[in-house]
Amino acid sequence: MKARRYIRPERPLEQPSGHPTMNDQNSFPAVPSEAPEPNPDMPQALEVDVGRAMPPAMANNIPMLQSQDPAAAPIDATDIAAARSMLADGMYFVGNAVLRGPFSVAGQVDGNMTQADGVQVSVVVTETGRVKGDITAHKISVMGHTDGVLDSGPGEVSLHDSASVHGLVRYGRIQVNGADLNATLERVAPRKEN
Repeated sequence: MKARRYIRPERPLEQPSGHPTMNDQNSFPAVPSEAPEPNPDMPQALEVDVGRAMPPAMANNIPMLQSQDPAAAPIDATDIAAARSMLADGMYFVGNAVLRGPFSVAGQVDGNMTQADGVQVSVVVTETGRVKGDITAHKISVMGHTDGVLDSGPGEVSLHDSASVHGLVRYGRIQVNGADLNATLERVAPRKEN
């Protein structure tokens, strides 16, 4: 079975006042039985078997995504508002999350939160937030309760006076402001530029 799509070489932008509108019956003009002469500037009709793959001549015009270079510098997504997420106070989340932008936890999370590959994100655990699991992010700020690994790699960790942190903290830079800290601290050396 073949489908034929006819593309008219010219389309009027404005309809004359006497021309039927879309609400009128039979408003679509009939397709002429023979196609007009080909115009080299306009796409032409193409016969394609229905349910078959695209013809090889058309496959070259398909845009292809370029693969990301894993050695490329990560994108700093700590302030991207479009990718911002929040778990509100009173909400409970069970499972693992991959973060592509800033994340704020005011509820309770039982699971791991990890920044996506090639992105640097920030995670804030507010005063009402509770996390039982690992957090891997470039910037981590804790004002609530965490139990697990806080891993910022060569990034920064801030532990505020209302924070209660249990587990392991990996950091490049750390700031502790009177937090209840019952954790092992492990400093990560900053990356050397070549």
